[in-house]
Amino acid sequence: MDNKSKPDMEGKTKEQRRCRLKSPFFTIFMHADTVDVIFMVFGFIGAVGDGLSTPLMLVLTSKFFNDLGNGPNVVMQFTSKVNTIARDLVFLAIGSLVMAFLEGYCWARTAERQASTMRARYLKAVLRQDVEYFDLKVGSTNEVITSVSSDSLVIQDVLSEKVPNFIMNVSMFVGSYTVGFILQWQLTLVAFPTLLLLIIPGLMYGRMLMDVSQKIKQEYGKAGVIVEQAISSIRTVYSFAAEEQTMTKFSKALEYSVKLGLKQGLAKGLAIGSNGITFTIYAFEVWYGSRLVMYHGATGGTVFAVAAAAIVGGLSLGSGLSNVKYFAEAGSAGERILEVIQRVPKIDSESTEGEVYNRKGL
Repeated sequence: MDNKSKPDMEGKTKEQRRCRLKSPFFTIFMHADTVDVIFMVFGFIGAVGDGLSTPLMLVLTSKFFNDLGNGPNVVMQFTSKVNTIARDLVFLAIGSLVMAFLEGYCWARTAERQASTMRARYLKAVLRQDVEYFDLKVGSTNEVITSVSSDSLVIQDVLSEKVPNFIMNVSMFVGSYTVGFILQWQLTLVAFPTLLLLIIPGLMYGRMLMDVSQKIKQEYGKAGVIVEQAISSIRTVYSFAAEEQTMTKFSKALEYSVKLGLKQGLAKGLAIGSNGITFTIYAFEVWYGSRLVMYHGATGGTVFAVAAAAIVGGLSLGSGLSNVKYFAEAGSAGERILEVIQRVPKIDSESTEGEVYNRKGL
């Protein structure tokens, strides 16, 4: 056995330790095969296309508004332009439908496939472990089942929902500001600093919601312990007539979770209410756009499209960045599962190396 394949004190080889030096985020993709890679490629294309559909729609809308503003100087020419834009919008709707379908189907399908492969490998790795692992690394057999169930669901949710949502929002942000700089760079440049006002509320709400959710989960865990103890010793509870006392303890354990729920609702209300800043930003952009129309020859449709693109791009970036915390959770879950899968026990039932003894021990 060479040094690369020789396990250390924890049962890990050098190749496995080198694998753990990679970013934890990429551990959630380590169970993908060729079919999953194809699904993810088409899903990526669909998410990007879905994100770019909104900026393209704003481009067509700006042309339509400008044609309306110019008026029907020549009736036939005006009708032809309107029909062309209407046809382009129909084609855009069909393309957006196809891209959205690819985004939803491909990522959901590959998430299910990868989660299924992950569970199978985890079960095989657990059955491979020796008694030492269950005595030192695992508190109970229920912990093994709960761990793979919760961790795999976290990774599956990230692959099916969070990753495509992040790609779609980032592409919408890039596409919106690209369109803005192409159509009217002066207005886009002026509106660019307001991007922080659109991002910060979403990030603050996401961080606050994550902290409150973790505390609520802990409080529900405490209440669950009380219920588990009462059910496991139901005869004792009944014989001592302790039903009311147990219900009182359970209610007190949930009191703090109710306060946390109210705090969560207040945070959500403040985050949604803070989106009112978009009207202030839009008012500022309309005012500056009017100056461009009066003194620099800009058109009304272009000003409208650029202002809308700046706001849509900022909101989409804030929404996309709110998914980063879920990537961290999925990376941690992937590391925990990968640690079990890659662990080589000291007594390995799958190893064919070593000496073989007969019944007499010779």
